[in-house]
Amino acid sequence: MARPLRIEYPGAFYHVMNRGQRQDAIVDDDYDRGRFLFCLERMSRQFAVRIHAYSLMTNHYHLILETPQANLSRAMQWLNVSYAAYYNRRHGYVGHLFQGRYKAIVVEADEYLESLSRYIHLNPVRAKMVASPWEYPWSSCRFYAEPLQMPDWLYVDRLFAGFGKTRRAARKRYRAYVSESDPVDPFQEGVVGSLLGSAAFVDWAKSTFFAAGRETREIPELKQLKPRPSVEAIVACIGQHFKVPSDLIVKRGMKHNHARDVAIFLSRDVSGCSCQELGRIFGNVSGAAITMRYKYMERAIAEDRKLRHVADKLRKRIMNI
Repeated sequence: MARPLRIEYPGAFYHVMNRGQRQDAIVDDDYDRGRFLFCLERMSRQFAVRIHAYSLMTNHYHLILETPQANLSRAMQWLNVSYAAYYNRRHGYVGHLFQGRYKAIVVEADEYLESLSRYIHLNPVRAKMVASPWEYPWSSCRFYAEPLQMPDWLYVDRLFAGFGKTRRAARKRYRAYVSESDPVDPFQEGVVGSLLGSAAFVDWAKSTFFAAGRETREIPELKQLKPRPSVEAIVACIGQHFKVPSDLIVKRGMKHNHARDVAIFLSRDVSGCSCQELGRIFGNVSGAAITMRYKYMERAIAEDRKLRHVADKLRKRIMNI
């Protein structure tokens, strides 16, 4: 059976959901839940994915994601594989953790972002785990409904914009919104196949992505909507930040070449080049050497908040080139 086409374009919004194999649990305790959120954060930073809402349940999860780089498939593959590898390693399991591929519905954010967030945040209430959705510690609802210090990888402003001019006003109105006794289920009124939106949005998506038998093959036009930045442009941007000439960044053999490490890390993430291709650019080193430096930087960024801030800042600058 052919896999369903993943509609990917810059700025797309998605409702993403995945369940455990045979609907088994995907988390056993709070350590697992914390690890899943850690992987979610890493995914958002590594692939520049914006997370607008999430709800982690016992045997499934829901996410509202926005992809400025049109890279949902890569980001979700990394998230599911990374978390599943951790879970199996910790609990001594083998085999698949998740039930096949994740489900992704393309969402018309202007019409359905608010109701979709409410649907996701009410999952623990429907499961009778809590009385109010903001009481559940493993969803994003508490950051919308209560004045808490929120993670910097959770994008709340887009959703808040529909509820008030200030966060305080928006928080109060959102809390009332998710407290409605009989909210409308967006999936009962707006879903057509893998699309959630108005008739005009559905018609646009069908004509753009499903015309002329495109359902069964890759659509090269999608990859051309926003070209990936070249490695040369990435190196130049990083050189400007660190005040290091580009030729020294790509030169091999120099000790403590911090700019080179950052350039390798971001080039691997956003250029679309393979490790072998990057090896040729960065002084004719092997693809394995590129992978090793990438893994080193991945660990360093996870442990060093200041370095993570620099990498995120440079990534955003590079994507606007």
